[in-house]
Amino acid sequence: MNLPRPAEEAAHRTVTVRVDGELDHETCADLLRAVAEQLAARPGARMVRVDCRGMSLCDSMGLSALLQLRRDADAAGRRLVLDRRPAHLDRLLHLTGTAAYLLADPAG
Repeated sequence: MNLPRPAEEAAHRTVTVRVDGELDHETCADLLRAVAEQLAARPGARMVRVDCRGMSLCDSMGLSALLQLRRDADAAGRRLVLDRRPAHLDRLLHLTGTAAYLLADPAG
């Protein structure tokens, strides 16, 4: 019998999508679609990680997409994590008052 090791099991419960370039009115739908496709492939995923290290810009539509991901994650009982946030994204989250909501751990 092959039992998944803890690290493998955790990996199967996590969906990671990387953002490269601008997250704006032209690309926000791509992010939402990419996350939806990953979750469809892994319906048991409990965590959605958005790797933001390659993000060069996030405008209001990009922020709206991140908020939508958070609402969707909350509704499905999943956790959303915004990894490797660039300084400009942190600044946007704090200026708009969305940091506490987007960066909070719903379990904690």
